[in-house]
Amino acid sequence: MILQIIISGLATGCIYSLVALGLNLIYNTTEHVNFAQGEMSMVSAFIGFTFFKMLGLPFGLAVLLTLPASALMGMIMERLTIRPAIHAPHFNVFIITLGVSIVMKSLAGYAWSHDDFPYPHLFPNKLLRIGSITLDMPSLGMIGTTCLLMILLYLFFKYTKVGTAMRAVSQNQNAALLMGISVKRSFAMTWAISSLVAAVAGILIAPVVFLSTHMGLVVINGFAAAILGGWGSIPGTIAGGMLLGVMENVVPYYLPSQTRNIIPFMVLVGVLVVKPTGIMGAERKKRV
Repeated sequence: MILQIIISGLATGCIYSLVALGLNLIYNTTEHVNFAQGEMSMVSAFIGFTFFKMLGLPFGLAVLLTLPASALMGMIMERLTIRPAIHAPHFNVFIITLGVSIVMKSLAGYAWSHDDFPYPHLFPNKLLRIGSITLDMPSLGMIGTTCLLMILLYLFFKYTKVGTAMRAVSQNQNAALLMGISVKRSFAMTWAISSLVAAVAGILIAPVVFLSTHMGLVVINGFAAAILGGWGSIPGTIAGGMLLGVMENVVPYYLPSQTRNIIPFMVLVGVLVVKPTGIMGAERKKRV
């Protein structure tokens, strides 16, 4: 029973890791925080729902069309709202992204309504029995999809020319400019990839919580995962999300169910008191 609960917690943690990963990608490149990350997941899930339910496309094809559509949405958002204020103080960009999240939620409610909609699972809703252990396929599919996406992103940033340029921009924008790298193009690519990751998170979580305009609240747990693992650390993001998801599922097994949403954040506060940079985070020093 405890193993099944841990597997379920890892599946939940995968969602938090994906949301936190999207947040960290933008932060590492621009040093800004995107408070509209949750709404990007929500709108992407609605786009897939439109392709599948309203246009009658096969669900697999609807998902494949949703990913580039979501990436384009991220690039448009960066071009229209973030780039004009890219040199503004962090608080200004914070207000902009917060405003964008409110606008996206309102427009989604106007376009699709604020009702809850059932959303199909990307994986067969079946049980897999291994000895005395019973596992559900959607949870295993979430874990597998997240691991595959992490590997693809690692290979992209490590071995492709575009990924190397984006890493250079995240390290030092002025040096990247001197090397002939387009910082603006790297910013646009970062937002596109972050939006694509948000789309995957939205498609995976929508069948669990039902599709609605309130799905964006998952960004709160994404922030917690990013802070717990270490803000700015990609491996820490993954570890923080997984740990947060497992705690949310394991704690109610031993304690009253009301503690589900309390204990993880108590652990988060405890970790930050001992190590303010998070589990795998490191201090970022700047010359002033």
